[in-house]
Amino acid sequence: MSYRLYGFMIGAEIHFDISNRRLYRLTGSHTDKSVSFASIYFNETMLRLFLYLLKHARSKIVTKEELFEKIWEDHNLSPSTQRLWQVLHNLNNKLSLLGLPEDFIRNIKGRGYIIDYPDVIPVYYRMSELPTHSAKKEEKTDTLDE
Repeated sequence: MSYRLYGFMIGAEIHFDISNRRLYRLTGSHTDKSVSFASIYFNETMLRLFLYLLKHARSKIVTKEELFEKIWEDHNLSPSTQRLWQVLHNLNNKLSLLGLPEDFIRNIKGRGYIIDYPDVIPVYYRMSELPTHSAKKEEKTDTLDE
């Protein structure tokens, strides 16, 4: 049985949907029967960076050089420290809009980056349960993998 990464749960309310390039917070209350929804969309580079960090930086430090290679060079883009800083800065600003801490992605001086949040869980689905009309969308998701 084949499984594919759908996204990640971050805490109890934040969901990262890879194929739709969306990070959203869905909160609700049973007592007053209300629901609130906030959503963030990513450009291609920011999406690749966030996904790579979620996959690889939850348990180990990811170096700046590794990010240059995987996020920029592997996609025929020119990396620089300034570009990395700018994308991370913008990403952290977006993450804080959903209530994640400012140090969700933490810079370990001189070593690299790590996800500094204990409750990040990958979410998978069975390929056999994928609807036929989702096949094209699934092909797009494959291009985001390492």
